[in-house]
Amino acid sequence: MGTRVGLTSASRATDASNALTTRIRGVRTLTETLAAVLTPEDCCAQSMPDASPTKWHLAHSSWFFETFLLVTSARYRRFDPSFDYLFNSYYEAVGARHPRSARGLLMRPSLADVMSYREHITEHILELVEARQGEVGDMAPVLELGHCSSAFAISTSTI
Repeated sequence: MGTRVGLTSASRATDASNALTTRIRGVRTLTETLAAVLTPEDCCAQSMPDASPTKWHLAHSSWFFETFLLVTSARYRRFDPSFDYLFNSYYEAVGARHPRSARGLLMRPSLADVMSYREHITEHILELVEARQGEVGDMAPVLELGHCSSAFAISTSTI
């Protein structure tokens, strides 16, 4: 009977990990799907100083996970340290940031580079979740906040 309990616990951990992995992939894919109809030029457009471009949002949501989730792992290395300045939004305690009103002037990194960054971050988030077997505990609030804000931000910037 003790073996059965162990299998049940392992099964629950696998189910939790699979559910979380599916959710992470789903939100990240939805965000990219919404942006896919836009050209690289469209993704750089900033219609007003208070509205950031789609490309910036795509990068910022990755920066958020990198900054508040992935760098806590000793094995993780930042994709590009210059992104700390470019894609920080309002987290003053994290450091300086590029002015919101000038985000549409960012020609580099390219949209292709931003998409590579997103892929890199998604891969590392999934590795972290798998390593913890779905037991994210302290990571849960960061994952939730990051997913909610990225889905909302990209859906409103592509309207």
